[in-house]
Amino acid sequence: MRWPCRFAALLLVALTGAMARADPDTDAAASPPGSNTIRQTLAAARDRYFRLMEDGRNADAAAAGQEVLTLTGQLYGADSLELASPLTNLATAELRSGDLQAAEANYQAAIALLDKRAGFLSPRLINPLVGLGETYVRSEQYPQATETYARALRVNHVNEGFYNLEQMKIRDGLTEGYLGLQDLAKANFHQEAQLYVHKRKLGADNPELIEPLTKLGRWYDRSGQAESARFAYQSAARLAETTGGDNAPALIEPMLAIAETYRQQALLPPDPNSSQSPDTLLPLSGMMLRKALGILEQQQPPDPAQRARVLVKLGDLYLLWDKRKTAADRYAEAWQALSSDPALKDQRDEYFAQPTRIAGPAAPRIFPVPLPKSPRLNRADLEPGFVVLRFNVSPVGRVTDVTVVEADPANLLEEQVSRATRGTLFRPRYVDGAAVAANDLILRHEFRYAPRKLEKKDPPDGGDASPPLKEPSSDDNGGA
Repeated sequence: MRWPCRFAALLLVALTGAMARADPDTDAAASPPGSNTIRQTLAAARDRYFRLMEDGRNADAAAAGQEVLTLTGQLYGADSLELASPLTNLATAELRSGDLQAAEANYQAAIALLDKRAGFLSPRLINPLVGLGETYVRSEQYPQATETYARALRVNHVNEGFYNLEQMKIRDGLTEGYLGLQDLAKANFHQEAQLYVHKRKLGADNPELIEPLTKLGRWYDRSGQAESARFAYQSAARLAETTGGDNAPALIEPMLAIAETYRQQALLPPDPNSSQSPDTLLPLSGMMLRKALGILEQQQPPDPAQRARVLVKLGDLYLLWDKRKTAADRYAEAWQALSSDPALKDQRDEYFAQPTRIAGPAAPRIFPVPLPKSPRLNRADLEPGFVVLRFNVSPVGRVTDVTVVEADPANLLEEQVSRATRGTLFRPRYVDGAAVAANDLILRHEFRYAPRKLEKKDPPDGGDASPPLKEPSSDDNGGA
């Protein structure tokens, strides 16, 4: 629910109703009685607010922020410019604690106050505008989000110029807003614009561009644009190679990212517009991983955490090819690398303490499944549902003994979720360096459905898992 600015301004009066208003006939330099005490209390409350925010105690920080707001009003007056920062800080604590309605009202009040006292192009507007934009994104008010972030970007450009680096967080917010509106072209624009700004600031051949290129690649990855992601990562790799040579350690991260784009693209349904088939994509992924491992092992000594990370990725790839023994060998090497240092135990547990999903069909998140290019479903028209399953994972990563524990609504998606789970391939659990079975695992699959269409139930076919893909190489010693 969007609160209008008029109501937010009224809320500001209510929040500060106990504050003494500044008397226009009083000398501005004069301090109200007890002002030194108020200043001391205000300083303590402000310190407490920032300490609580740093500790992540957001609800407590909101209470401290409210105290700062009240004391600031008592000291300076309920319509003073000094209230803008306390209002923004209070809204930020409310946003982080999930009170989106209160955060929206207080960001709006800060913006209205700054418009009135500092001008509609004041750079102080940027923080509350960005906070309000994030609030709208989190509450799925995407049109308001893009409008708010666009205003923040205009204020930023007026004050800092078109090619400043401070605009990146604003463009990230615009990306989220347009993603919510399902406008991928505009979402892409605001990510690509960031790279353009960096090139203008740094030069097209500056190795510092590796980081923004990698960020752009991650965006393409996240939004399912595998080939665009790979192009960004390849550009980063070329810069790293130009700077450090064929075996530069800076090449490792781009290579791992490129390998992942090949793997992800291979697991997607075939694209008739792509020039590469799954049979070529997975070997290319393996080639990049082996190159990255070769660079790592030239270092003296190799970083055990990074080496284990590459070995795990190789193990996952071999398991996809159903080369179980080779996969098990890579996993065992990774286990040993991480077991050499007690400080790496948490990373070892992250990889091996529980089975980890590698690939498999996805169960529907929306029922009925939207048709391609169909209008965006209104979330308000959908109800939440869930299916809870119990299942086992064998030492070779296969799912067995799938049973439905609970479902709401019943007789809707149980079969689809069960079928998808049975077709999922997992990296198995490891104990003392050996793969073991993991039993009685619980999966809760949440979805949203349109109740009015249940009487026309026609469950989508999730499909069975595809057979393992074959690697055209002879370096393996066969499956176990």
